[in-house]
Amino acid sequence: MAEDTGIKEIIKPENRVYKRTGLMTDNVLHYCPGCGHSTMHRIIAEVIDEEGIQSETIGVSPVGCSVFLYHYLDIDWQEAAHGRAPAVATAIKRL
Repeated sequence: MAEDTGIKEIIKPENRVYKRTGLMTDNVLHYCPGCGHSTMHRIIAEVIDEEGIQSETIGVSPVGCSVFLYHYLDIDWQEAAHGRAPAVATAIKRL
């Protein structure tokens, strides 16, 4: 049994292909089955973790399903109006 989650270990640690990064929160993903958002969140979290840039990273969430991204990754966040995420990200970069 995994003590921190209470979930029975089905796959032995040495046989795991994927390990959750410390950057991802413990919140349960709300996306629909088959949606690629959760996969992209994992990939983004892995890259930020591998590069060691968590303290330098600010995410920009647009509207729609991805607006809840701040629930899943432990970095600083700013929400943007519809279609304005690139402009908001550019403004943050310039500060």
